[in-house]
Amino acid sequence: MPIKKIHQSVPTEVVAPQPVRPPLPWALRRPAPLPVPAEDPVEYPSEDGIPMAASLKHARWMMAGFRVLEHWFRGPLDVFVGIDLLVYYAHGDNGQSVAPDVFVSFGVEQRDLPCYKVWEEGKPPDVVWEFGSRSTAEHDAGEKKEKYRRMGVREYWLVDVDGKYHDRRVHGFELVNGEYVELPWDEGPDGTVTVWSPALQLEQRFIDGQLRFWDRKTEKYLELPEVEERGARKEAESRAESEALARRE
Repeated sequence: MPIKKIHQSVPTEVVAPQPVRPPLPWALRRPAPLPVPAEDPVEYPSEDGIPMAASLKHARWMMAGFRVLEHWFRGPLDVFVGIDLLVYYAHGDNGQSVAPDVFVSFGVEQRDLPCYKVWEEGKPPDVVWEFGSRSTAEHDAGEKKEKYRRMGVREYWLVDVDGKYHDRRVHGFELVNGEYVELPWDEGPDGTVTVWSPALQLEQRFIDGQLRFWDRKTEKYLELPEVEERGARKEAESRAESEALARRE
């Protein structure tokens, strides 16, 4: 049976209203926790019994995205980056949860959490990614997308790991006046799909079979920690060799 691709689009005649966006540092201020009773008798499990990823390939993509973003947002500013973590959004009801593949929440301290409770952190995640597979793509583009919209997730990203389930490898949506509006994209002659993320202030690119993050300020791709360290060592060695050669001359 041929695989039905899911099309995500907006009418070409409609111009979406542009949201007023605060500077990113403002968004990183830690929110105040929402008021809840001192005692909570409800138990919130840290596992839902569903496998982390549909395949090893999906797991690699999720882990790479998580590690790159966690490394990028390291430092004194509070940015929580999560992977396959249960997010509970209704206090007192542990049946109301969702487990994003990867997510970012500005203004929330990065630490080891068994689960993410919206009322304790004071806000839902800001940016969410779902890496689609045969069993999840339709749900990700439909019911799950609607759930994130109701939660108030600022940006929602659909990534087609296998290139079989959506009409593009990367779709980005921004919450505008309570509704998701698709972010503009560009597709180059080589098939590279580029979408700008206002929340992250980064480009997301599907290039050479990978999802990469591009920083316009440095004009570089975000790298895994070990790749960045390897590059820094090579630069230091090259610099040392150049200085030694200059001294000999």
